[in-house]
Order: sequence, then structure tokens, then C-alpha cells
Amino acid sequence: MASEANPQQGPILFWSGVAIAELGAIQPGFGAPWTPSAYAAAALLVALGFVTVKAAAYLRTEEARQRLRLGGYLTGALLVAHEFGGTTAVSGFGRVCSLLLYAAAAVMAVLSHRAPRTSRPSLLIATGLDPRTLHERLADEPGTVAVYRTERVTDELRELQARYRVILVEGAEHDPRAKERVSASGLGREIPDIAEREVVVAGPRRFQRYVGGALSRLAVPRSQIHFSSDLKV
Repeated sequence: MASEANPQQGPILFWSGVAIAELGAIQPGFGAPWTPSAYAAAALLVALGFVTVKAAAYLRTEEARQRLRLGGYLTGALLVAHEFGGTTAVSGFGRVCSLLLYAAAAVMAVLSHRAPRTSRPSLLIATGLDPRTLHERLADEPGTVAVYRTERVTDELRELQARYRVILVEGAEHDPRAKERVSASGLGREIPDIAEREVVVAGPRRFQRYVGGALSRLAVPRSQIHFSSDLKV
């Protein structure tokens, strides 16, 4: 089974392969000295892999991170195709080896995005949702733990609390007691295994930012956090 670090290793492996392929086109001979510009170009291409990983960490959704990585793969593939397509002097064993190494890096990068996800319990942290929508979500996904902030607890919410063990947080948006319960300390106390869960944060942007900061302090991996203005995740 692929490790969870694979999606991060993919861009680095891929751009390292691009660097090797580019050097195969620029300097195919094994006995010929490499120029400083060739070294600089190779280092820059490998650095692009690290930059891609760092940039992806700042994106809020896994879909956006996937788009960034796949866009980088397309750019690298076009770069290699352009270099070899316009190079007539590159031939022989050096070209074949560099292309094979590039292909291996590309395959490893793509496979890192196809690794099967481990089954994790889910957690929903929401506010401002219709109770019927919340009920449908919990009914469709048995085992989901829900933390729901509301200004007023209704009979319908109490029924959800009894049936699905919903954790109700009563209080206005700026109520210190309500904010504490969806803070890092409050969530860590209510859900001790929160770092092992897939977390969906649904609600207004301000609520998402506040809860997102709490999840970061609880060391929940970014790849396990999903934000939505509603439950259409």
C-alpha cells in the first residue's frame, strides 16, 4: 500500500525525471563535461517539484491541490517533448536512458495519485444548515460524528442528538462559550481521535476559517480537511 507521503513525493520525483530528461537532451554524451548552465537548469527543475509541494500545502481543498500537481505534470511533459522534438543531435544510448528515467518518474508520480485511500471515520463540523439536510447527511453516512453550532436548540435538533449522537453547540457566532467548544481545545476534548478523521467543515467563510485554524493546531493533515458552504461536498 502506498504511503500517505506519496502525493507529496510525486511532484519531486516527476521534476527530477524532467531534469534527467533535459540533461539527456542537452548533454547526451557520458564522457562530455556538463556546463554550469546545465547544472543550474537541472537544479531549477528539481526545485520546481519542491515548490509545487509547498504551494499545494496552502490550498484549502484536495481538488485544488490535485489540479496544481497535474498542471505541473502537463507542463513538464510538454517541456520534455519540446526539447526532444527540436533536438536532432540527441541520439543513441544517452537519449534512451534519459527518456526511460523520465518515463519511470512520470509513472511513479501518476501512481502516487491513484493510491487507494485508507478508510477513515468522518467528522462533520457545521453551522447554519437546515436540520433536514443534516439529517440526510447523517443517515447516508452511518458512523459520522457531527458537531453542530446553533443559536437555538430545537426539538428537531434534540432528536438528531439522540439518534445520531450529534454534539450540539448552542450559542451565537461570537459567544465565547460556543467558540471555545469549536476551538482546538474544545474539539480535542470532544473528539480525541480527530487527527485520524476525514473532516468536513460546512458553514460561512468566517466559521470555516475559525475551525480550520483549530484543526491546524490539532495537527489534522490538510489532505483530510474539506471545506464547503453547504453539504454538497
